[in-house]
Amino acid sequence: MGAMCNLSQGIKDAEKAKIIMNMHKKGYTTEQISEIVEKSIEEVEIIIRKREPMMA
Repeated sequence: MGAMCNLSQGIKDAEKAKIIMNMHKKGYTTEQISEIVEKSIEEVEIIIRKREPMMA
């Protein structure tokens, strides 16, 4: 059962990261993204830094 919960959480995190990157690409500020996805500014910045090279 724990593995299913971890998988589910991983999927949610991946979807949230995709949303964050789409918003970032459209010009939203990290503060705006943070408020909308209910993550700290630091968490949003980390996600953007990790995924930005993938967007190129």
